[in-house]
Amino acid sequence: MKSVQEGLTEKETDLIRKEVTEQFIHLVSAINQLDAAAWSEHYSKDEFLSAIVSTDHYAARSEWVDVITSYFSTRKRQQVEPVEVRVTALTSNLALMTSEERSEMELKSGEATVFRHVFTMLWKKEPDGWKILHSHESWGNDKF
Repeated sequence: MKSVQEGLTEKETDLIRKEVTEQFIHLVSAINQLDAAAWSEHYSKDEFLSAIVSTDHYAARSEWVDVITSYFSTRKRQQVEPVEVRVTALTSNLALMTSEERSEMELKSGEATVFRHVFTMLWKKEPDGWKILHSHESWGNDKF
């Protein structure tokens, strides 16, 4: 059976969902380990478009990596647990992913919080695997 996206078969669509979801789980693992270097490897080096966190926009990959590295340096512990991950295959090498996570964070200052977090990401299949071209993330005080 064909899907509306670029004439992909159901099997092709399912494989894209599986591969992007697996890469996202690896990204979450890097976040939970506060490993900015491993986290940054999931973002395209050649075709990075942008990242938005809350209302802050980053057009340069290096600036985005520097900001996240700085954020991670202030945290003592972080646990992100995906609750729902949705992947839509747009073409054979492009996918849209949205997700919801339950997040716990403890800062080195002692402040701790639990919150709901969401991502929207555009992934592209590059020679070395699926990479993020664009991401947007937000969070709120509502808890799971």
